[in-house]
Amino acid sequence: MVSLIAFLGILILTALPFSASAWNIPGHMLSGAIAYQVLQQENPQAIDKVKTVLEKHPWYANQWQARLQDVSVADRDMVLFMQAARWADDIRTRDQAQNRPPWYYINLPFKPEGQPESVQNPEESSAAHEHTNRVT
Repeated sequence: MVSLIAFLGILILTALPFSASAWNIPGHMLSGAIAYQVLQQENPQAIDKVKTVLEKHPWYANQWQARLQDVSVADRDMVLFMQAARWADDIRTRDQAQNRPPWYYINLPFKPEGQPESVQNPEESSAAHEHTNRVT
């Protein structure tokens, strides 16, 4: 009986689809916090430059500045980075007029060395060239 329950448990866990949640709002905010911490250690002067750019963003006055009021002064710069990092996620759901899906990601195949010729390299893909030329 115990082995049947264990088998069913494993079957259920392997059958359920798990979504990759690294690149959603919390994942992007984590990336923003990490970027802030790396800059703080390696190039603290860059933080003020990035902050100046972010303060000119339209969402700074409309959304981010109000959220920063609820945060301690010591953490405000990091939280600003975190808010900016999630902007692409926010724009997809809150402002459809500004939503630009092709700017959000690029789907290019990965072809490790030694793969057969039937596997296309991103540089060889006409779709990749078309997308690259359109974005740049």
